Amino acid sequence: MKLKGLREALMFGRVLSAGIVVAGYAFLGVWLSDWLAKNGWPMLIALCAVPAVTAFGMWQGWLFLTKGRKKE
Repeated sequence: MKLKGLREALMFGRVLSAGIVVAGYAFLGVWLSDWLAKNGWPMLIALCAVPAVTAFGMWQGWLFLTKGRKKE
């Protein structure tokens, strides 16, 4: 019974860590968008930086969550 609770706590920690990774990439996308806009890049490219970098971060979070799972 205690092992099940420990597994759930570890899985919660993995999900929380993946969320922090995605939030970090979203922050990086906003910072990059601002930097691009200030340095003369076209506004369309600057605005597309946020979803592109966030999508990359979501992919990284997904890989983090799914790696280490046993194949069934």
